Amino acid sequence: MKLGRILPLLCGLLLLAMPAAFAMENMEFVDATGPTGYYVDTKSINYATRAELQPDGKKKDYEIVRARVAVIKARTNRCYTYLMEFNKEKMVYRTLSCKVQAYDTKKVVEENKDVSPELPFVETSPMQTVVDFIYEQPRKGN
Repeated sequence: MKLGRILPLLCGLLLLAMPAAFAMENMEFVDATGPTGYYVDTKSINYATRAELQPDGKKKDYEIVRARVAVIKARTNRCYTYLMEFNKEKMVYRTLSCKVQAYDTKKVVEENKDVSPELPFVETSPMQTVVDFIYEQPRKGN
């Protein structure tokens, strides 16, 4: 008789936990620097073109790639999940939003939807490794 009451409760809890598990399902490991790991949600990768006005007054088209990137810092028990945009040609990125979670409990500690200015990255940075990983993925529709 107790099983008849507990089983529906367990099924309900499992259904509630599934979206969180599925949200991380497409996160693929990219690289690590010490106790910090970098992951990319391969299902979130999206390409677009953006025209920018150059100093000479002409417009130039740049390919922009957007993806969800997670940075897990083991020492601080934090998972930072960013929606980011990368411009590989200009070697810049910007953060479109950020969610910080306690890694062990998945409790959201902070959320930020402020768009950052473009920030540079260098060839030896983890962001370059993330960009290289993104561009190695097959493009949707190809």
